Amino acid sequence: MKTRLGLIGAATIGAALLRAQTPAPQTTPAPVPRTGVEGRALEFDFPSIEIGVAEYDEGPTGATVFYFPKGVVATVDVRGGAPATVNTDALRLSYPSAFVDAISFAGGSSYGLAAATGVADGIKTERAGSGAWGNIATVAGAIIFDLGGRRFNTVTPDYDLGRAALRARRRNSFPLGNRGAGRFTTQGGYFGDSLRQNSGQGGAFRQVGTTKIAVFTVVNALGTVVDRRGRIVRCGRATVTGCGTIAERIARKVATVGSPARAERGSSDSVPGVPTESTTLTLVVTNQKLAYWALQRLAVQVHASLARALQPFNTENDGDVLFAVSTDEVDNQSLSEPDLGLIASEVAWDAVLSSVPEALPPRSITRANVDAGTLDQYSGEYSLSPAVRVQVRREGTRLLIQGAEQVGIYLRKGVPSELIPTSSADFVIDNPRGDRLRFDRDASGAVTGFTINSGTWPVAATRIR
Repeated sequence: MKTRLGLIGAATIGAALLRAQTPAPQTTPAPVPRTGVEGRALEFDFPSIEIGVAEYDEGPTGATVFYFPKGVVATVDVRGGAPATVNTDALRLSYPSAFVDAISFAGGSSYGLAAATGVADGIKTERAGSGAWGNIATVAGAIIFDLGGRRFNTVTPDYDLGRAALRARRRNSFPLGNRGAGRFTTQGGYFGDSLRQNSGQGGAFRQVGTTKIAVFTVVNALGTVVDRRGRIVRCGRATVTGCGTIAERIARKVATVGSPARAERGSSDSVPGVPTESTTLTLVVTNQKLAYWALQRLAVQVHASLARALQPFNTENDGDVLFAVSTDEVDNQSLSEPDLGLIASEVAWDAVLSSVPEALPPRSITRANVDAGTLDQYSGEYSLSPAVRVQVRREGTRLLIQGAEQVGIYLRKGVPSELIPTSSADFVIDNPRGDRLRFDRDASGAVTGFTINSGTWPVAATRIR
């Protein structure tokens, strides 16, 4: 027995020594929630709603929380072919009581549903931890897909970000554009990369008599945003007057259906291999007292109307979800349910239009003169993630970038793209989107990597040789 115990002890000591000699794996610092936002915001008068946003710049990604201090009656309408939601089954039970405390929208695909748990736990903390039935926090939510082709890390909204968004809430203000859950959204990819543009979250408000109607949306649509004159709102860096109409774009698309060239490309003009997972999340809030069935019909009517503002809409690649809630405060007899739905539908269109970020200034197409020696300094291999690498090389006076595989929405598989210099360090990728790329240097002047679209939607790469 002593011998057996001795062998076990020796094995245990040996394993401990081996662990001590094995270097600990390097850990990536945890992302830090940012709740201070700047830029455009919708200012409105609806004190029964409190809204908070929080973001991880390391993603970039974010979460948006709508908190109702007195609770709301809520319904849901799920239309998209790829939804991901939490606690929506409870909203289909027709209970007339105001038992929903908050709605959570987040990026991060299904991982982002964890933000809703953080929101619920934050509410529990604020309620002094009471376990009484009436004090249990009910949070419903949904997410968008903002991973994959647009960024190459795995930073996603989580419990901590949900709590941070709840703590940051305030009344009567809603950040617009690339904020919160809309931090890294896109729209328009169905029609090809020239129309695949960044979008964001939008909001609009209207009051009719005593009835208040607010609509908030996170636009991450496969379809493109369309204004009331049928014009495509954003394509590349062109203004709304230079993008053409949706009717023209659809006619062009229909004409290619079934063509051999299209069959080779696939079912969409999007670059093969690029993820097209898309979703538009919407919340309609009114203070009008409504029976549960009327609130559900409001959700259906408004959701259907969004097919005017986003075309196409509710595709198999979209996870579209709309929540409708009532704070149950006024009884405006002069406003019928269909009229309320009509007005709310117009407010929803306004909300979608406000989601598009302000246009960046046109990119300079003036080619800068950069000497061969400087271009050679940029030549090398770069890592966007452990699984995604690209090569940069000089050919004569041109600098080319290429990935062995598809590099998201930025580079085609196996096809080199020119980096057109606009300064000694700044370049424009010769792709349909015209993405910007800037090489980074350390204090000694050595090239350490590059950043695509530095600013709100940065995608960073590290030089590995």
